[in-house]
Amino acid sequence: MLPNILKFEDYEINIKYKKMKYARLKVDKESNIYLSLPLRFPDYQALNFIKKNETWIQKTITKNKNRALPKDKTYLKGVIYTLKFDENFKRVEVANDTILAPNLEIFMKFKKEFAKKEFMKFIEIYKPLVKKDVNRVVVRDMKTRWGSCNSKKGYINLALKLIEKSPDIIEYVVLHELTHLIYPHHQKSFYDFIKKIMPDYKDREKKLKY
Repeated sequence: MLPNILKFEDYEINIKYKKMKYARLKVDKESNIYLSLPLRFPDYQALNFIKKNETWIQKTITKNKNRALPKDKTYLKGVIYTLKFDENFKRVEVANDTILAPNLEIFMKFKKEFAKKEFMKFIEIYKPLVKKDVNRVVVRDMKTRWGSCNSKKGYINLALKLIEKSPDIIEYVVLHELTHLIYPHHQKSFYDFIKKIMPDYKDREKKLKY
């Protein structure tokens, strides 16, 4: 039997054996990891079960960290900033690790404009390689996607939340959507094109998912 607390990679997993048919894994809001196992469950199967779910564990812990970010904090390009609102501020200013703004509404407007400016930098870099017209770029508050592309019209949509990610991830998503102007699918030719330009795209894609 495995110990009550198992160290696996960078994690500590709380193990409990119970009268049950199947193994069950849980990560709570504090990112504590619990693994419930049937009695006499083979150790090697338990370890394989953990390894199989390692990506899910990482993703869940990252989500917990993002949810735990205080209301007066925000990410911009992978860096955490403290937000300070005061109607006496005439405009939005970024001072070291602090963002000063009159109110949340004005800050969100600034965030959207800032995001488009940063996204356009990468679009201008990669557009000559794609050799397709980009007729419109829109930053949207997208909940479930990082971006989308209408290859027929040359429209690119990018999620506002993408500006919270580090520059290398932003760069990958921009290239990903631009590539859809040529390949409106996710077949091998699509990823082969990206790989020629960005050999480490898989590492960036993995970071995006976490």
